Amino acid sequence: MKTISSIKTLRSRPLLAAALLGLAILPAAHAAGSPPATVNALVRVLKPDMATVIGQALVTPGGGALATVNVMQADAIAAANGRCAFNIRYDEVASAVVKGSVNRLYANDTLVAINSAIDLQPGVQRSITTQPYLYAGANNLKIVVNADSATPSVGWVRINVAGDCKAPVVAPKPPPAPVPPPVTPGSAAWNALYNAWGTSNYAVAQLKGKGFGRYADIVTLNAALTKAVDARSIAAADCTALMAKWNALAADPAFVAAMAAIVPAAGRR
Repeated sequence: MKTISSIKTLRSRPLLAAALLGLAILPAAHAAGSPPATVNALVRVLKPDMATVIGQALVTPGGGALATVNVMQADAIAAANGRCAFNIRYDEVASAVVKGSVNRLYANDTLVAINSAIDLQPGVQRSITTQPYLYAGANNLKIVVNADSATPSVGWVRINVAGDCKAPVVAPKPPPAPVPPPVTPGSAAWNALYNAWGTSNYAVAQLKGKGFGRYADIVTLNAALTKAVDARSIAAADCTALMAKWNALAADPAFVAAMAAIVPAAGRR
């Protein structure tokens, strides 16, 4: 039911505009008993970007055969309960000054949009964009301009909506997997981590300056193990990842050989 308006003037080229739209030139003065504002020219259905035209048709002033626009549910702004909301733009033009007028749109005789507080100047076309919910299937759309006046103007167009206009069914998200408790002293995982930390301390001290190619990896792993030991807690997933890295290093034949070559000496761990 929101309304967005834009103004386009026809004063500069009235003969050309009338020829293009197939409309008569409006009189300079409003004739008594005639509508001061009329539905004018095309009704357009726009994509959600409010710029791309999906389809358009000339309005018909009365009943009978109506010009038709065919649209798809995929181009709707929203869909629910058998109705689809579309951006619809129509025009009106005045033969006299109009202040604070109200327009109403009906789909199959059901009120679907109200556009209010519309001011018009003589000979100036105004475009109104509104977002009515249309039925799935055929919609005989009636646009009533200056609806609360003694002489409203009525225009018709048929809009066929392909689709059921029901909200898409969204599968519920599965509940998140439970997070295991952190690894802390007293558990088997902690004991394995603590032993790895002791071995990494020894390796950092004893392999320093020995030219071992993966010495930097040992230092990095030792720092991570030390951080966990000092905190006396580590997330289970982090513990698993850290121990996988350590076990891979400990199984490296080059590391095994380097550790075996270390000769214990007094005062060294």
